[in-house]
Amino acid sequence: MLNKVVVIGRNYTSRLGMIRALGRAGYQVYVICTNRRQNSDIDKKSKYVCGYYSAKEPDQYKLIDTINAIGKRLEGNIFLIPVDDFAASTIDNHLNLLKNRFLFPNVCMRQGAVNDLMDKNTQKQLALKAGLNVAKGWVVEVKNGQYTLPPNIVYPCFPKPEISYMGTKQYMRKCSTESELRTVLDRCASLSDCPILVEQYIEIEKELGVLGVCDRGHAVLPGLVDKLMIGEGAHKGVTKLGEVKPLINESDLKKKLQTFLSYTQFTGLCDIDLYESNGNIYFNELNLRFGAFGYSILCAGANLPAHLIKTLLDLPTSEEVIKIRPRTICLSEKVNLDDYRAGYYGWHEYKNIHEKAECYFLADREDPRPYTAFRKQVFLSLLKKIVIKTIRWH
Repeated sequence: MLNKVVVIGRNYTSRLGMIRALGRAGYQVYVICTNRRQNSDIDKKSKYVCGYYSAKEPDQYKLIDTINAIGKRLEGNIFLIPVDDFAASTIDNHLNLLKNRFLFPNVCMRQGAVNDLMDKNTQKQLALKAGLNVAKGWVVEVKNGQYTLPPNIVYPCFPKPEISYMGTKQYMRKCSTESELRTVLDRCASLSDCPILVEQYIEIEKELGVLGVCDRGHAVLPGLVDKLMIGEGAHKGVTKLGEVKPLINESDLKKKLQTFLSYTQFTGLCDIDLYESNGNIYFNELNLRFGAFGYSILCAGANLPAHLIKTLLDLPTSEEVIKIRPRTICLSEKVNLDDYRAGYYGWHEYKNIHEKAECYFLADREDPRPYTAFRKQVFLSLLKKIVIKTIRWH
C-alpha cells in the first residue's frame, strides 16, 4: 500500500515544489490549499495530485477538520507536510489530536514545541550558544494595544514579528530614531498583540539560505542558496533568483549550524536564513518547514522531502545519496511575475531575469500543466499592461 502525503499551505509555488518532490519519489499526494484568495490552485493541475481540498486561513479548526476528513477516507500511513508557518503551527497546536493517525514534523512529539521554536528570540539564543553571529535584539511585548520600549535600544534598528505567522511584513523596516520605531510599534499595536523583536540594524551585503532535513536534531545540510535577487513589495525578503551550491562538510559554518539544530531536537524539513556583512555571516532565522525556494535543493539533485518520509517511518537513510551539483541557478517565476505586475520593472527586465535561470519552480517537462496555467497569467498581465499604456497614450 502506497504511503500518502498531504501537502498544506497557502502559496501554490511552495505546494507545487513539495508535490513534485514527493510525487516523483512514488508517494500519493493530496493537497490542502489555505490561501484566502481564489484562483491560486495552479498546483492542482499537477499530474501527481490525487486529491485537492481547501481550508482558508486563519481558521485552524477548519484545517484540522479537513485533515481529519482526509484521514477517514484514506488507508495506510498518511504524512502531513506543511509549507508555511500557519500550517506548521496548526499541526503542532493539535499534535495530540493528530498523532494517532498521522505522521508529521515535530519536536520529540511534544505539542506546542514547534511553536516555541518559531520564536525568533529563542532561536537567537540557541544560535549564540552554537557560536553563530547574531545581531543584538530586544523584545517588545504588545498587549491590549500597549507596549513599553526596553532601555538601551541601539539605532538604527529593524523591528520584525517575533513569531512570523502572528504578524506581517509591514512591521519590518529600518528605524533610525525612537520616533520612527514608535510609529511602527503604534501601527503594530493597533492591529494585534504580536510581540515584536527589535534588532540592531546591520547593513546586509548578501543574503544566504541553508536547506536541510533533521532527525531529532541531527541535521543533513547539503546545500546553500546564494540569494542573487530578492522580491519586492509583498515579496520583500523572498528569494526570486538564487544559486544553489554544496555546503562544504568541513566548513565552520556547517558545523555551527548542525550544532544549532541539534539543540532544537526538531524532526522535519528546515531552511535557515543567513546574511553577510563586512565579511561575517550572521544568523537571521530558522524556518521549521520548506518555503517556495526549498524546491531549489531538488533542482540541484537532493530530494530532502523523500528523505524526511523515511525518517518519519524510522527507515534507514543514507546521507551519501544527498549530494548536489556544484552550481544550479533557480528562479521563482511567481515572484518575478508579481514584481512585474506591481510595476517594479518592465517586460524586457522580466524576460532578462527569466533567462538567467537554468531551473524553474513552475516550468517542468515531466509535469507541464501547472506552467501552462501560469503562462495564461503571464499573457493576461502583459495584455493588461499594453491596454493601460494605450489608454494613457490616447
